[in-house]
Amino acid sequence: MKAPDQTTYDNISMRGAGVVQITQPVTGHRFTLDSILLADFCRIKPKDRVLEPGAGTGVISLLLAKKHPRASFTAIEIQSSLADLLEQNVSANSLDGRIIVLAQDLQRLKKTLAPGSQSVIVANPPYTKEGTGRTSPHTARHIARHDRTASLEAWLDLQILLRNKGRYCMVFSAARMAELIAALKKRSLEPKRLRLAHPYPDKTASLLLVEAVKNGGAGLEVLPPLFVHNSGGGYTDELKQIYGLIPFS
Repeated sequence: MKAPDQTTYDNISMRGAGVVQITQPVTGHRFTLDSILLADFCRIKPKDRVLEPGAGTGVISLLLAKKHPRASFTAIEIQSSLADLLEQNVSANSLDGRIIVLAQDLQRLKKTLAPGSQSVIVANPPYTKEGTGRTSPHTARHIARHDRTASLEAWLDLQILLRNKGRYCMVFSAARMAELIAALKKRSLEPKRLRLAHPYPDKTASLLLVEAVKNGGAGLEVLPPLFVHNSGGGYTDELKQIYGLIPFS
């Protein structure tokens, strides 16, 4: 499958990373705020080996590679059209050699990568179970939003690729928090940091950011809530800081 004929060329910034250039389809799969929040939430150490399954056009890996120049990254994308754009974006941002791109089904990764070979997994999996919610007419977008190609359990089973005490960072639907935490603990992934994101201060949380540690001990740090918009409808100061629009204090 070739890359989409119609694409947009966008610049996106994040605190600590600067600006990355992203070519992405006009319609179908496009990165959203969720990806930026996850990239900002992740803690990456020098020499970490970071795996991003379901990378799309690569915004998370690109931002993290810019922010953490001593770490290495492997970005996985099952849709070959998006993987082609991902490779273009890696080159456009001069990150060749820092980000390896694999056009592959995540369920086959356990045959490609060695168990215990990764320090961190960063994932923005589909939030909606197949057969529920609204269906997008765009195949790429539908795959990104619904777990048609891999269930939540299949995403979390990638923990076999993490080294002991490796970290699994994820953004997910807040409405499925109980299900997610139960699935993490079942796989010896102990939630250690958690943050809820709210669209407005007076609205219920819509997103959950979580960092789980493989074979980690008990003890969970619940961070202050993140509010995307203020009561007037504009971005809060923290969102502006995340986007690098105002200095971080």
